[in-house]
Amino acid sequence: MTSFPLLAGGALLLAAIIAAPAAAAPLSGTWAGERLNLTIGADGATLESDCASGSIKGPLTPDAKGKFHATGQLEPYKPGPQRVEEGETPANTTNFVGTVHGDTLALTVTAPGAAPQHYTLKRGKPTKLVRCY
Repeated sequence: MTSFPLLAGGALLLAAIIAAPAAAAPLSGTWAGERLNLTIGADGATLESDCASGSIKGPLTPDAKGKFHATGQLEPYKPGPQRVEEGETPANTTNFVGTVHGDTLALTVTAPGAAPQHYTLKRGKPTKLVRCY
């Protein structure tokens, strides 16, 4: 009779392990949408839009619900030529928040002092950028 509670406890533990959400694999590949290309590798990601470029260090690994948060750099561009005396446009520390469902990635990019930009990206879909310079 003492083996039944032990067996039942073991079965409950096994059920809990099976039911626990598994961590998703890191994202990879090329993702693109309206005016944005995102290339994700094992060490991070690069981002190109019409008037900015950026980078994220480290893998983008969604949680069990497909969400991730990352911090990176975003460098805005200005239209027209940039004069030497103006210097380089400084990159800003930027927040990247995403949710992935299959081959679709909803991405919000928030740079300091700017309104959040929302993008819907598709894995492997090419896009055309219209540069502001």
